[in-house]
Amino acid sequence: MNFLKANKSKIKEILFITLGVAIGSFTFSFFLNPNNINIGGTSGIGIIIKGVSGGKYEPATIILLLNCALLVLSFFTIGKDFFLKTIYGSVMYPVLMYFFDFLYETLNKNFNGIFDTTKWFTSDPMLVYIFGALMLGYGLGVAMKHGGSSGGTEIAQKLAFKYLHIPYSLAMYVIDGIIIGIGFFFLDVDVIHLFYIIIFVFIEGFVMDATIFSGFNKRAVYVISDKCDEIKEVILHTISRGLTGLKVIGEYSQNEKKMLMCVLSSKEYYKLRDAIEKVDDKAFFYVVRASEVRGEGFSYDSFSED
Repeated sequence: MNFLKANKSKIKEILFITLGVAIGSFTFSFFLNPNNINIGGTSGIGIIIKGVSGGKYEPATIILLLNCALLVLSFFTIGKDFFLKTIYGSVMYPVLMYFFDFLYETLNKNFNGIFDTTKWFTSDPMLVYIFGALMLGYGLGVAMKHGGSSGGTEIAQKLAFKYLHIPYSLAMYVIDGIIIGIGFFFLDVDVIHLFYIIIFVFIEGFVMDATIFSGFNKRAVYVISDKCDEIKEVILHTISRGLTGLKVIGEYSQNEKKMLMCVLSSKEYYKLRDAIEKVDDKAFFYVVRASEVRGEGFSYDSFSED
């Protein structure tokens, strides 16, 4: 039974990673590639090489080669575990680009260019930047939420952290900034579109974070009470949640007390709050929003209620 449950969970994970990567690839093929929008990363390098070569080399091919090279490098430098977690998304991302590039050309050829985003870009570039950022951020967010990755500069960030001790966020800004800067000169991008790209990257990051943490509206509750045993019974047997007991000392009275800590869904929190007020109306408790919880007893699936 556990084997079937694990397989079902793994299949679900792969399907969501595929969906997320597909949305990202679609966005690149329909919005970024036709309009030569360089937002950094391996996709930005692909756009630059396409522009410099006069379209001789397609970005999907460049991205696939770069991702494969970085994957091999990560296997020997970062480790097997990271390699196995990253390989699927890293390969599927450019492979799906081939499909969506073909689809883009076919649709425009057979439907009189109705899907030609270069026309949209000419009339309203901001619309293309914003819509592209929303879709790309959502797609990559879905993939990352389920343990996937599109590879590329994420591997470079991990290498920079391991060997140069550069934080991930700083490495991302430096790497993508250099790629965007190179594109600014080699692709003859005007300053207005450079600002559009900055807006794109900001929106993409915001949507990605919102997607990764969406549906996880949980609260960590800390309770200090003289009736902790009664409150513990409510949490364990009425709400059916695990909890941790901690010894704390009140600095004013220097008395040792017990503090209970547990993570609950929003609905469960309100049940606990009502129970605490009934058991001990003088109990002290505070609540913080938990953006993510991992480990035994804590998972997204275990919190089916909001």
